[in-house]
Amino acid sequence: MISVIIPMYNREDTILRAINSVLSQKDNVGHAIDLELIVVDDGSTDGSVQQVQRIADERLILIQLNQNQGANKARNCGAAYAKGEYIAFQDSDDEWLPNKLAKQLSFFCRQRIVIWWQRA
Repeated sequence: MISVIIPMYNREDTILRAINSVLSQKDNVGHAIDLELIVVDDGSTDGSVQQVQRIADERLILIQLNQNQGANKARNCGAAYAKGEYIAFQDSDDEWLPNKLAKQLSFFCRQRIVIWWQRA
């Protein structure tokens, strides 16, 4: 499984596009990629949280921070919660092409890239 983390602060106008581009990721034969999407709200004051709550998908997890602490804190919070073998980060105003994760995983496997990190 891949854990995708999106830190979000006042992105009411772009967050749905970003989320949908992650949830629509496909593998090389067109099947949905096994992933969880962790959106970490960094104390938004607009309608960003309500936009995320409109999406009914069991792969979507919303974490809300009480106050704005910055994107790095939000990313780290999401990483601490992640359960995937791999972690990918996306900004809340970005949109991924449908096979982005499949291409990255394929590259990792072909190149035998070792990724290591330690939870604190």
